[in-house]
Amino acid sequence: MPSQKDPDMRVVVLGAGLLGVTSAYYLQQLGHEVIVIDRHATPAAKARGRVETAVTAAAAQLLRQSAARRAARAKWLGLYVSYVSLRRRFAKLLDRVIGEAPKSKPIEHLVRLGAYSRGIVRSLRDEAGVPPGQRNAGLLSFYTDADAFNARLARASHWHALGCEERLVSAEEALHIEPALQALRGELAGAAYSLDDPATRDPAQFAASMVFLCRAAGVRFLTQHTVISLKERAGRIEHVELLDANGQPTVLRGQAYVLALGISSAMHAERLKIAMPFRFLREYIVTIPLKDASRAPRVALRDRQGKLRIRRIETTGGDCLRVSSTVRASLDEENEPDSDRVDAILHRIESLLPGAADTAHASLQTAVHAVSRDGLPMIGKTRLFNLFLNVAPGARGWINACGAGKSIARIVSGLRPEFEFAFRNP
Repeated sequence: MPSQKDPDMRVVVLGAGLLGVTSAYYLQQLGHEVIVIDRHATPAAKARGRVETAVTAAAAQLLRQSAARRAARAKWLGLYVSYVSLRRRFAKLLDRVIGEAPKSKPIEHLVRLGAYSRGIVRSLRDEAGVPPGQRNAGLLSFYTDADAFNARLARASHWHALGCEERLVSAEEALHIEPALQALRGELAGAAYSLDDPATRDPAQFAASMVFLCRAAGVRFLTQHTVISLKERAGRIEHVELLDANGQPTVLRGQAYVLALGISSAMHAERLKIAMPFRFLREYIVTIPLKDASRAPRVALRDRQGKLRIRRIETTGGDCLRVSSTVRASLDEENEPDSDRVDAILHRIESLLPGAADTAHASLQTAVHAVSRDGLPMIGKTRLFNLFLNVAPGARGWINACGAGKSIARIVSGLRPEFEFAFRNP
């Protein structure tokens, strides 16, 4: 029976999103035969803007059912959870007493993953000619809370050591970078600026190039195939049951399997008794026509205190501001958006960028996204010997798919990942 270190395994990647595509590419580079399964007609369909990205109605129903089952089990597991919680608190207290080095926080893992991924994108650009996407003017994360900015300043060397490429700038420097923020002159405490941040680019061009590289390397894509179930036997996945493009059942076997189906992975993981806890976010997306383009921002903005992301976009009706904000949500909530929150977003835009946008003609979209409980991608091994995870539903910063894809390829191949991260272990 082949081991994970065999250089010529057949690896089945379930899901042809960016995580699945990058996983397939690096698995093929390590000498494996790779087959990618996806229900859409084309690989990387979401990244290329061909299908919706929010939680679908069918996925939402499955998640509600899963949450109900977990809640039922939780009634019986309450005492055990309390016991585990007390143990964790005691362990933290003991670490402080004996001087144990503190564990990395989720944000630190994300910074490392981002730094590693950016390096991979640059290598792909230099070695394979893969374009990272259309360039932009960068991302300016600004602070109107002096205490929050000073706390960021105090940790600057720590973030730099982790690979963070943001440059901290004064209020005056921030206004020079983005003159549209002049209304904040008396309130602005400072900002963090990343020039031409790849994570704010449109991923479509990069996704198309990665699919091309996969095909050129010999990766096989089985599109319009739906994963029905993963069949376990003797501590490993024996085969995958599928429906083909004509709705006919079929079976596919491999020596290793990578589960990269996004939020749909949760259903299959639960059936296999693999923990994959999620929480839900509701995203408010407000599109506002520009009233005075000269007062609109040139760079993408992140309002740290207002918790808004702001960028200028082109639409068929002219240039607009696209403003997004996320809040915690439940799948059981009503679909009606919170009008007070929308009013607060519009009021904040009017105070940040007075006269720039026509808030009276704003349009609204909302979407529910599922993300992992700690906000980290789920990358690594499972309790089943030949099943691996590469799941990051709802994650911002598509560029991290490169680091995740290369890392899971190394883990499947029995190699150590090339950077420190909270990789999953059974």
